[in-house]
Amino acid sequence: MRSTDPSYQLLANKLHTQIEARTYLPGDRLPSVRELAKDHGFSLETVLHAFRLLENKGVVEARVRSGFYVREPKLRLVAAPTKTQTIFRAKDVAVSALRHQTVTFGTSKQVVPLGLSLLGSEVLPARKLAQTAASAARRYPIETCNQGPPAGIEALRQQLAQRANGWGCFLSPDDFVITCGASEALHLALRAVSQPGDIILVESPTYFGVLEIIQSLGLRVVELATDPVQGIDLADLENALKRFPRVAACLLVTNCSNPLGYSLSSKTKQDLVRLLARFDVPLIEDDIFGDLHRPEAERPKVAKTFDPDGSVILIGSFSKTLAPGLRVGWIVPGKFQDRVLELKSATSLATPSLPQLTVAEFLKFGSFDAHLRRLRKFLAEQVYRFSSAVAESFPMSTRISRPSGGFLLWIELEEDFDALQLAADALNRFRIAVAPGNIFSATGERYRNCFRISCGHAFTPRFAEAIQTLGRLATRSATTRQTANSR
Repeated sequence: MRSTDPSYQLLANKLHTQIEARTYLPGDRLPSVRELAKDHGFSLETVLHAFRLLENKGVVEARVRSGFYVREPKLRLVAAPTKTQTIFRAKDVAVSALRHQTVTFGTSKQVVPLGLSLLGSEVLPARKLAQTAASAARRYPIETCNQGPPAGIEALRQQLAQRANGWGCFLSPDDFVITCGASEALHLALRAVSQPGDIILVESPTYFGVLEIIQSLGLRVVELATDPVQGIDLADLENALKRFPRVAACLLVTNCSNPLGYSLSSKTKQDLVRLLARFDVPLIEDDIFGDLHRPEAERPKVAKTFDPDGSVILIGSFSKTLAPGLRVGWIVPGKFQDRVLELKSATSLATPSLPQLTVAEFLKFGSFDAHLRRLRKFLAEQVYRFSSAVAESFPMSTRISRPSGGFLLWIELEEDFDALQLAADALNRFRIAVAPGNIFSATGERYRNCFRISCGHAFTPRFAEAIQTLGRLATRSATTRQTANSR
């Protein structure tokens, strides 16, 4: 091919146009050299020449043995949050008061809802769900009125068993127990494997709802070192298992974690299951965000895939993908099935039937997978736009997480920054709700310079203004501290 051959320029222009049109978002992997050559009739040399042209312009970047990716122009200078450290001390949990305030204000219609991990109503299939619920009530009037079995309605468990193939598992309807959201599933899992005073190993930072459940059950935690990209450190996990004799379980969000957004690799998940099996410690795997992976990626497997004897308890919910108001979750208890069913019968008796029937019908006839595809693209776009806005509005030292999916961002500021004061000022003065970082630790003492925001809503001018306001508050605080320190 002559260097003046216009075909490489044509291809480069087409790819650049797609990137400008946001077909591929910053951080996305572009089609491989071989795929482009095969699909569009170019030579491999032409495709490589086009990629190099885009690389020289700063539009794409090459990654060794991985391919070409869209470069993040506004974010490339922003670092990821720092890796946390394991504290080899079992701690009682004390987060209820702050968590309650976060939930109460986060659901208020009078505030800008950046605090809770909830999707905006504009991306939920509300009308279709209402039609499905009405149809289910007409078709199954007796089932709707009667109390269902503790394990849940079989039609929904059948749909879940079919979907489990995409998670890497071969499960039957009898493996599932339907719950009132993921929170009940977590309660049941922890009660099934532990006694008051036992230790639960968790990633750090970890979702404050998990910490509150642990607190309510009289359990203690050990917070494990966590990398914002790679996840927990298995060496630290092994050290914790050796040090503490009363470890009842390890509880992790293995895919698109909350709040850091990392996903464990399949190899790490396999090694994790093997390591815990050596110490006879069950894994409680919360996969609530697993279906919200990046749109260009495959659905990540769950650690349950590598579970040979039922020691992994798998949990999920439709609150993050379909409708939080339905409160439909599920648990695969494995070898703890009988105990979980006993506890379910003794507490909520059964999950309400109409929400179960609605979800079952929607999964079967409502194009749930098409909805997920649209939702993943929407959320990837929002995460990018919110991230870019934070990078533009906050101090240059700000660190921002790079989530592998989901719709949450973890923001880390200078070590002496008071994010709790930022959250209070934002709420009291500007009616903006964010989740302060200290509620993601057991005692409320860690992550005081961090906070979490949700990107589950469309990035409208209202949200753009809210991010700018938060940035001004953060910048003003940083300037005040610098002035005080220079005196």
